[in-house]
Amino acid sequence: MIKYKKRFNQVIDFNFGDSKIHPTDIDAILEFDNKYLIIFEVKKRGVDTPTGQRLLFERLADSWATNGKRSWVIYCEHDTNPEEVVNLDNCYTKTVYTDNVYYKYKNNPIKKALRIIADKHNITKLKTSL
Repeated sequence: MIKYKKRFNQVIDFNFGDSKIHPTDIDAILEFDNKYLIIFEVKKRGVDTPTGQRLLFERLADSWATNGKRSWVIYCEHDTNPEEVVNLDNCYTKTVYTDNVYYKYKNNPIKKALRIIADKHNITKLKTSL
């Protein structure tokens, strides 16, 4: 759900010039019961996640996953035309990061990966929303 659609495409300029500091974004995050965190990074098919962005996501996931908490980073891709809205339902997983390991889920629909996570970890709120 995009609350302010007119603002969605508005550029945020951080004015760091030619420095090596480059802000990043997170495409989506789901959090359940202060116990489970799922981070999504969505790219056009064939585009890799830059190293700095990948490291940030890993570090966020790793720092969340303490004291019995679990986290995942789902890297997914789409073939949506630039003038169309990218629907997460139409995206496919490339890899899933959890517990310092990358798992290949190549070309599985996002909902399939989410069902696997929800079933394995009994995340009721996620199960009922799928």
